[in-house]
Amino acid sequence: MKDKILIKKFGNNIYDELKSINFSNDYINISQKKFVPLKLKFLNLKPAEANILKQTCLSLGFDAAINRDAVTCKCDKSDALVCANLHQIEKLAEKLKKQPFRFKSLAEDLEKIIIIPEKKYIIKNKSFDFNKTYLMGILNVTPDSFSDGNKFFDTEKAISAALEMDKNGAAIIDIGGESTRPNSSPISWKTECDRILPVVSKIKQVRPNVLISIDTIHPETIVKALECGADILNTVDKIEKFEPVFDVLKKTNTPIVITHSNGIPPQNVEKDFEGDIVEEIFKFFTQKINYLKNKGLEKNLFILDVGIGFGKSINNQYEIIKRADEFYTLDYPILFGISKKSFISKIFGIENRDEISKIYAQHLISKKVNLLRVHDVKEHNQLLKYLDKIS
Repeated sequence: MKDKILIKKFGNNIYDELKSINFSNDYINISQKKFVPLKLKFLNLKPAEANILKQTCLSLGFDAAINRDAVTCKCDKSDALVCANLHQIEKLAEKLKKQPFRFKSLAEDLEKIIIIPEKKYIIKNKSFDFNKTYLMGILNVTPDSFSDGNKFFDTEKAISAALEMDKNGAAIIDIGGESTRPNSSPISWKTECDRILPVVSKIKQVRPNVLISIDTIHPETIVKALECGADILNTVDKIEKFEPVFDVLKKTNTPIVITHSNGIPPQNVEKDFEGDIVEEIFKFFTQKINYLKNKGLEKNLFILDVGIGFGKSINNQYEIIKRADEFYTLDYPILFGISKKSFISKIFGIENRDEISKIYAQHLISKKVNLLRVHDVKEHNQLLKYLDKIS
């Protein structure tokens, strides 16, 4: 039989693939953009905007799917689906800058998307790569948290545990003094401070460079914690609740974790969300980011927690995990906290919860989720090292 031309898929490392076929070194950096596909969904376009977007895409050799009634302007708005490579999206952004309506702003957002793989974000003096996953270690200084309640309630044990997490590869230590599990009992901010401030102070005294986030629903607590050296506000409550201390957060340039939640303590939800839960969370984050920017916090780093376990049905939580990479165009770090969560044990049993947590963590790492909030830092850090060899 005569030799055939063979067909195979090529890998994700486009630079190495181009080198392997002896592609011109002079054009390799430009050309690799042509081999990186993007699937984008544009939301809430006006009919005229949808038509202009479609025609602009067609002029560049690809298409945009829009509402069939947008052509005749019989709809109030239209979403649009676009599938193109990075080079084409770059050209699209250039053309949209010359178009009317809201296209200049859209073009600027598209340009941010194109450079995300090369981006970094800064927390204090530490630099984080947008294309990698880092660990946030959970330290509950509480008697009643769902997984490790009372385990680190003693101050010395909590300090020892935090230092061990740092040694084992945690990029951030997340310290909480009040449980927010369903049916938990609320405490005052003063009681919360009595629990966590000695821990924060001692950790910073021993290892000043350790990044500490404070998991709290009390504005007073974050102010006191920042004075003790804490670095990040992590709240599962409504971010509007912290408006009285926005000046402090702005002055200290404190990163803020925004969580999608239905209240504290979270309410159990049996019924699936009727619409698209991922788009609902996406729009929620957009709204909260705009709110904080309008309040003068535009220079603060926002970290976006999708709120697994906080007011979502089991099916919705699995859907969010499955589609974790759909949040990356928001241009801020994405945080997932799935460690030992009940949605796993309700389906697969509590005895399998830890192992399945790590399996799902592996999926999220493959989706380039920026931060994983975990109980077992050492085991998850090993997982990161194993996967780094094949990524």
